[in-house]
Amino acid sequence: MRSTSFIAGAAAAVLCCALFGPAPAAYAAPTEMQTLASTLHDSQFSERVERLLKQNRPAQAVELADIGIARNPRNAQLQFMRSIGLERLGRTEEAAKGLRSLIAAYPEIPEPYNNLAVIEAGFGNLEEAVRLLNQALAINPEFATARKNLGDVFLALSIESYEQAAPVLTGNDALQTRLKTLKRLVEKR
Repeated sequence: MRSTSFIAGAAAAVLCCALFGPAPAAYAAPTEMQTLASTLHDSQFSERVERLLKQNRPAQAVELADIGIARNPRNAQLQFMRSIGLERLGRTEEAAKGLRSLIAAYPEIPEPYNNLAVIEAGFGNLEEAVRLLNQALAINPEFATARKNLGDVFLALSIESYEQAAPVLTGNDALQTRLKTLKRLVEKR
């Protein structure tokens, strides 16, 4: 009798799995950001992600931005803030890729050019940074942050040029003075 009930129970389990699929291994509780997202209207995601970035919580900002982008894939502001969060997490290649996609989809927005320029400058691609900053300024000539960043890149290019010339022009005191002055300026930032 016992073996019959075991066989019947096993058959019922097989039938249940066939009808409903396997039982989940474990129920995963929603994350803090998933819970928050369930309370937000699509229009509220950008403000909340920005708040998380200001609170120095980039991982949560990226998670919430991902949920918001899944709900509204054309939200350029969320895509931009997501890339800021990725950059703060040290995921600069991923941030750069997101900014390139944003530029391709919305070439009229200057901020992604500026942020991508900063990343490119960090990679040592100073000429590409100049090109991107000039594009941002062509879109918005009053974009003060892009203008400041362009000055920083020109400073870095100047230092690079002086450093390349210094070994050849060892007796040029003016060049040595300019190089030292520029390096002091950069150190004070």
